[in-house]
Amino acid sequence: MTMMRKLVPCALVGVLLLAGCNSQPSGPATGTGNNGLSVSIVEPVRGALVQLPFQVKFTSSEELGTMSSGKHHVHVWFDDDTANYIMIESDTGKIEKAPAGSHTMHVSLRKADHSPAGAEAELMVTVAGGAPGTGIPAPSPTSGSDY
Repeated sequence: MTMMRKLVPCALVGVLLLAGCNSQPSGPATGTGNNGLSVSIVEPVRGALVQLPFQVKFTSSEELGTMSSGKHHVHVWFDDDTANYIMIESDTGKIEKAPAGSHTMHVSLRKADHSPAGAEAELMVTVAGGAPGTGIPAPSPTSGSDY
């Protein structure tokens, strides 16, 4: 009985350590939809401290491009503020305005008409230099690498 009492706490600690290790996977934050499409956030990495402005980098199962070309693009927003997104029409973009502090950055693969393509990814970042209580600006018609 004494041996069992020693093994149970040790086993529990081991399980908790493994669970903690798996809660922050390494590599890109990837989202795959049930339609086989995917989008990944390559930069910044999970838990990064970013200073405004900062660069974002994506990979996608679909070629990204301008809405007028009919290609997919991505929407980026923070926390649950889906109305204030930044549209990016290439695999890189610049975030110039974001709320200060720790936030969940969301990326959603979108069709040319802005409807969801079915793949999303998210990760936690801490934004330094943002203004407390302010969101990102309303969508802009310009984006992509010159955004």
